[in-house]
Formats: sequence, C-alpha cells, structure tokens
Amino acid sequence: MKNPFNYILTKNEQKILIYILLLGVLGMVLQFTGLIAETPKSQTDTLSFEEDFQIKYSLQNVTKEELISIPKIGIKKADDIIDYRENFGFQNKIDLMKVKGIGQKTYLKIEPYFHDFGISNVILTNTNNKININTADILELQNIKGIGEVKAKKIIEYRINSGEFKKIEDLLNVSGIGEKTLEKIKIFITLGENNE
Repeated sequence: MKNPFNYILTKNEQKILIYILLLGVLGMVLQFTGLIAETPKSQTDTLSFEEDFQIKYSLQNVTKEELISIPKIGIKKADDIIDYRENFGFQNKIDLMKVKGIGQKTYLKIEPYFHDFGISNVILTNTNNKININTADILELQNIKGIGEVKAKKIIEYRINSGEFKKIEDLLNVSGIGEKTLEKIKIFITLGENNE
C-alpha cells in the first residue's frame, strides 16, 4: 500500500511533519508528568494595559478624539476644553478647573491623563512661598515637603466633603496626617488671606 502523503508532501516535508508531531507529543507528556511547570494564571493576568501603561496627553495639542477617550470627558466637555484652549490657553493643567463643567471632583479623576507643565511643577523650596491648602490642587499640595500624591488626594477629598479648613489643626482630620506630619508641614502652608 502506497503512502497517501507521497502525493501531498515530499519526503523532506514528511520528515518535518513527523518531527513536529513528535515534539508536540513530547511536550504534552512533559507537561502532563509535571516536568514543565505551568505559568500561574496570577502572573499572566497581572498585566493590564490601561493601568500599567496609562496614556498621558498634552493640553496644548490634545485632540477632541483623544479627550473623548478619557473617562468622565464626553463630547461636550471635550468641546469645552478645546474652546478654552483656543480662547485662553492653558498655563498648567490646573486650568482645567476653569473649564465649564469641570470642578475639583472631575479634575481629580481626569488630571492623571495629562502631562504636568507650567507653574504647577515649581517645587516649594523656601518657607516664604506657602501653599494655600484651601485652594491648592493635587500637584501644588505635593510641593509641600512630606505630602505625596495619596495624602494630597485625601486633603482634597476632605476639603470637598467637609469644606475649607478653618484652622491648620483641621489637617489632623485627614487620614494619614498625624501630629508629627503636621509639625513638619505647617511652616509650608497657609489657609488663605483671611485665615492666615
């Protein structure tokens, strides 16, 4: 009886096919016997493109389509952002709060999608330049020595939920800020003109 593969494959192609099949069978045997370890699902599932590779845009040239791709920005807000840019320009990303319909809550959700630029990047280096904790955005708060992103967000959340700080000691009501932290940062902060 003639080999039916002779009509389809050459002798060399038949040898390659047999070799591939043997490798496949060997791989299954090795995996079945446990000689080849499986990659745990937890390792393969930990990579999330959206979380691990967050895209950041420049407010100076972001397009309407890119703006719409950001959560919490729809067509109307995208148009408002572009209109604001064309009429006034953005000096820093904090200016987003000057756009109609973008308050502090929305700003906190969308600001990670934009590159930092402008005066918000200035680091506080001397005690004469105090940060107003009643008006500062997340980036300005991070310029206070000892306040990172997490504490800055908590300060803003407290301000949104409880109103302005009446006295510096009110910072003790913010989760993560204790007496020691308050002592270190109080020379860097102000409550504004009226509550110095």
